[in-house]
Amino acid sequence: MPFINAKTNTALTAEQEVLLKAKLADAMSASFPGKTENWLMIQFETGCHMFFAGSDAPCMMVHMDIFGSQSDKAYDKMTAAVCDLISKECGIPADRIYVKYTEVEHWGWNGNNF
Repeated sequence: MPFINAKTNTALTAEQEVLLKAKLADAMSASFPGKTENWLMIQFETGCHMFFAGSDAPCMMVHMDIFGSQSDKAYDKMTAAVCDLISKECGIPADRIYVKYTEVEHWGWNGNNF
């Protein structure tokens, strides 16, 4: 049950969003066993007023909420994949990308909780 919220001060095309969605799902499945695209929700917020390190040059904040916990190694793998993907597909340098993880103990869906 991951939820990814990606905020950027750049514009993304619909094609970029579809590509990022698919590749983020692949990276998530490879990094976090048992987490599949079937349960993934992604939100893209583009054109945000954002500054990083005092500059409004292209940047992105990727926040991922994950049901349960993961290992440090899994988070390292996911962060590397996210930064590489965004750099290649969006032209945002890896040193202008933050990735934040929140482990969630309670998660509701379809009238029930996991």
